[in-house]
Amino acid sequence: MKGNWSADERKFASLHELVDFISAAIHCPVTIESRDLELMAYSGNHNAPDAVRMSTILGKRAAAHVVHYLHDKGWIQRIEEADGIVKIPPLPEIGLGSRTVVCLKSDRHIYGYLWVQETNGELNEEQRNFLLYAAKTATKLLEQKMSVTKKRQEEIQHWLLRLLQPDDVSEHDVKMEAQFKGVRLPAAFVVLLFRVLAEEKKETLHQYMTFLTKSLGNPVFFIEHHDQWMVIIGTMSEPIVAKNQANTLLEKLENDFHCDLQRDVVVGVGRAYRSLLDLRKSYAEAAEVMNIKQQFQEPLAHFYESLGIYRWLPVVYEQYKRKGYKNEQLRKLQKYDEENQTELLETLRQYIKYDGNATKTAEHLYVHPNTLHYRLKRIQELTGLSLSDFEQRMMLYLDILFFQYKG
Repeated sequence: MKGNWSADERKFASLHELVDFISAAIHCPVTIESRDLELMAYSGNHNAPDAVRMSTILGKRAAAHVVHYLHDKGWIQRIEEADGIVKIPPLPEIGLGSRTVVCLKSDRHIYGYLWVQETNGELNEEQRNFLLYAAKTATKLLEQKMSVTKKRQEEIQHWLLRLLQPDDVSEHDVKMEAQFKGVRLPAAFVVLLFRVLAEEKKETLHQYMTFLTKSLGNPVFFIEHHDQWMVIIGTMSEPIVAKNQANTLLEKLENDFHCDLQRDVVVGVGRAYRSLLDLRKSYAEAAEVMNIKQQFQEPLAHFYESLGIYRWLPVVYEQYKRKGYKNEQLRKLQKYDEENQTELLETLRQYIKYDGNATKTAEHLYVHPNTLHYRLKRIQELTGLSLSDFEQRMMLYLDILFFQYKG
C-alpha cells in the first residue's frame, strides 16, 4: 500500500475520490469530517453501517448528542492531541461502533478528522500505516477546500462588521454591494452576542457554536468580534422567525450541549429587524443586555425586548446623573448596612420585587418570617418610607436598581 501511494496521490481531485480509494484499500467505510463534525466526504462502502454513520450521512453532520458526548468524554481532545491513530472502542450509548481516527492537522491548525468504521475487525499495522499516509493527503485537500471557504467568509464578515459603524449608507447601497459580493440578503435578521466566562470551556464552546450556526439552515453568520462572538441569524420570512431561530439556538446550546447560559457565557439578543441598516440597532441592544447582566447578580432575560424595566435603566440613569438625583433614604440604608453588616437594602429590594408578599420574600432570603418582619420595621424606622404605597414602592425599586447600575 505504502509503495503505491505517491503514484496514486496525483489522481485525487476531491475528498470523495480519496475516501473511496482509502475504503477500497482497507475494506472499511470511511468518512472525513470538519472540526465541527460537518460531513465533508464519505465512501460508497456501506458495509454494516452503524447508527452514527447513517445519521451523519443523512444529516450531513454528526448529531448534536454525538458531538457533545465525544467532547464531554474527552475523545475529541485525545484525537486532536495524538500524533497518530486513535482507537475508539464501541460506544453503544450513542450508537457508535469501533472506530480508528486520525486528526487532520498541519502546523498546529486542525482541519478535521478521518474516521474509519472497523467493520472487518481491527486494522493491521500495514493498514494503519497506509491510513497515516492517506491522512496527509486528506489534510492537504481539506485545507485547500476550507481555505477558499474561509476567504469568502472573511470577506462577508468584514462587510457585515462595516455595517456596524456609523456611515452615510443607503438601503440601495447595501443591496448593490450585497449583490456585488454574491450575498443573498435576508428579509429579516437578529443579532446575538456571546462573551465566554468559563475560559477553560472556550474552545469547546466555540466548536458547539460553529456546529449550531451551521445546522440552523437559514443565512447565519458566526463572527469573532473583539472579545466576544456575534451571531447574525437571517431569515427569508418574517422577523418573528429570526427571533424564534435565536431562541432555538440558545435552547440547543443549553439542552443539547449543557451550556450554562448564566455561568459559562453572557448572552444578549437584540430585536429582529428587516433592514440591514438596522444591524447597528440590534447589535447595540444585544450589547446593552450584556452590559446590564454583568451589573446584576441574578438571572435576567437574554432578549432585549424581554428585559422589562431593566431596558429603561440606561435612559433614566442618564437623566438622574444630569439632575444629580440621589435617594437619601436608600443612602441611609446603604450606610447602615455597611456599618452594621446587615442586609436591609437587599431585603427591601426583594420585598418590593415580590410585590409585598412576605412569605415569598422570606423564602427567597432564607429567613424566618419574623426576621423579615423585624427588618421591614427597621427599614421604616430608619427611612420613614411607606411600603404600602404602590407608586412609592415602584420608584423605590427603580432607585435600588440604580445603586447597582453603573451605566
